Amino acid sequence: MKRAWLSPLLLMLLVSYLQASTAAPQLVLTVSLDIQYGTREGEATITFSGRVIDPYNRTVQGATVSSQLTDPNKSSLHISLVYSKGDGSYQNRFNITNAIPGNYTLHLKASKPGYDDAALQVPLLLVSTAFNLKISPVSRTLKQGSNGSFEISIIPFQRDTLPQVSVKILGLPPRVTYNLLNRSTAIPRILTLTLITRPDTPAGTYNFTVVGEARGYTHSTWGILEVAEVPQQSSEPPPTAPLVGRDQIDALILPITVALVGGATSILVLGRFRLLRASRRVLERLKPSEDREYLAIARAIARLEELRATEKIDQETYSRVRQEYEERLERKKRKS
Repeated sequence: MKRAWLSPLLLMLLVSYLQASTAAPQLVLTVSLDIQYGTREGEATITFSGRVIDPYNRTVQGATVSSQLTDPNKSSLHISLVYSKGDGSYQNRFNITNAIPGNYTLHLKASKPGYDDAALQVPLLLVSTAFNLKISPVSRTLKQGSNGSFEISIIPFQRDTLPQVSVKILGLPPRVTYNLLNRSTAIPRILTLTLITRPDTPAGTYNFTVVGEARGYTHSTWGILEVAEVPQQSSEPPPTAPLVGRDQIDALILPITVALVGGATSILVLGRFRLLRASRRVLERLKPSEDREYLAIARAIARLEELRATEKIDQETYSRVRQEYEERLERKKRKS
């Protein structure tokens, strides 16, 4: 009796497993919108573009991207169909006239045999025009923990003056901050938008919205931020550099000095050795803070000798500066 019902059960489990293992991958659809208003009230050109990719961020070519724009009354104003290119990108542009102010919705759907469909609903606002917003570049890729900038242009509509526009950024992913810098008060007004990611910002592709408000008007444009994952580095602490003690400072002066003045004449080298012999006697009596000051003077003299040896300064300047440094060293010796 047990064997009579066990075989059908195993068959059902096998079919379920095969169906799950052969499930179609889900398409991923990104979109960026740009609205340009016409010369008459109610006229606008809407451009939308983006990419079609698979769950592994690989581009999908030949996917159909259908679009439909509905007005605030839910009436359809535009329907179109485009195909993704070899790099997964797509773009479409259309004009509308006699648009009533209010909230519109762009319905997008990406389809291709062998994949599950992807759908997006993108809200947009059309108002009586006072200014336009434009973002450049539309898309930017940042590694986790880095930052990057966009340029936002505020363009007046059929006027030579702009109202005071308040700009804010909406829809950024978690652990991403931003700042806005007013680069120019001329027309068009230019703002620099800097997006700042953190090492723990989730990797992925995100749409964000730039919203401008002034005198009761609201305008917006859209951008894309792609956060690329950075491989985790080893958590082992770097080796600690040994501390340089008082006894080692004297041993370091000679090789540092010789390296700085390589190529100088033998006379200059002999003069430097006399300075080093005097420096050792002073270092034995100096405090740590005085050690550092004396070493700085010694390095400066070595640099001066190098400049003189390579004829980068004249004899008069060399003699004057060298005398100043030697006087400082002499004062140090007297104090010690």
